[in-house]
Amino acid sequence: MDLAGVHFIDPYVIAGLAMAELSLERSIVLLHPEAPVLSYLRRMNFPYRENRTPTQPTQDEESPILLELFRIHSRADGDTVARQVLHSLQQRLGYTAKLAHTVFDALSEAFQNSLEHGGWAPLVIMQVFRRQDPLHQRLVLAVVDAGVGIPHSLRQNPAYSEVRTDRQALQLALKQGVSGVATDPTRGQGLWHLQQICQRYGGRLTVRSGTAQVFRGPDKLLWFQTPPIPGTQLRLELFHLHQ
Repeated sequence: MDLAGVHFIDPYVIAGLAMAELSLERSIVLLHPEAPVLSYLRRMNFPYRENRTPTQPTQDEESPILLELFRIHSRADGDTVARQVLHSLQQRLGYTAKLAHTVFDALSEAFQNSLEHGGWAPLVIMQVFRRQDPLHQRLVLAVVDAGVGIPHSLRQNPAYSEVRTDRQALQLALKQGVSGVATDPTRGQGLWHLQQICQRYGGRLTVRSGTAQVFRGPDKLLWFQTPPIPGTQLRLELFHLHQ
């Protein structure tokens, strides 16, 4: 992969590269990387080899909060990551405790879905990007796995076994209470809550699975037909709440 002229790589791309390496069981060779890009990749724990102890939240305003590439092997791992996000939302983005905990619960369910149905422990990466004006800070979180994907997972529920297309499956998965787990009425809240928060408070959510991709912004809902991919990819971007 030639990185000549590339000055920044989004955490979503880094997570995707790491999952590709794990799936292919071979290293991706990066050619002509710019020094800042190479430094950023290394800080983000790429190429991924094993989990490091998650970086503890810091109050130092000169140091953006960073969660390096981290593989979620258990529910406890997922809660560790979700707590990092929870802290960042409250301390850096001005989220109320109630709203931040809603994001926490939604992400915990997303991680649980990947663990139960993905067949692959998902990779997650997060950073809060600091700007000179603290009110312009934003959080970017990426979660990727190489499992069976949302369409296949959803069809495990008899209520949705007749879903034919990947887009239909993803449209259903965005609705409240829709889940591949038919025996648990509390499931099916995660993606619905995340898109509601992006729409109401400002943010961007991208979910891709199979051949379907959806983008939800504050005032936009866009659908795309994409080349098929294994598993599920999620990118969440949240902004400082101006209260």
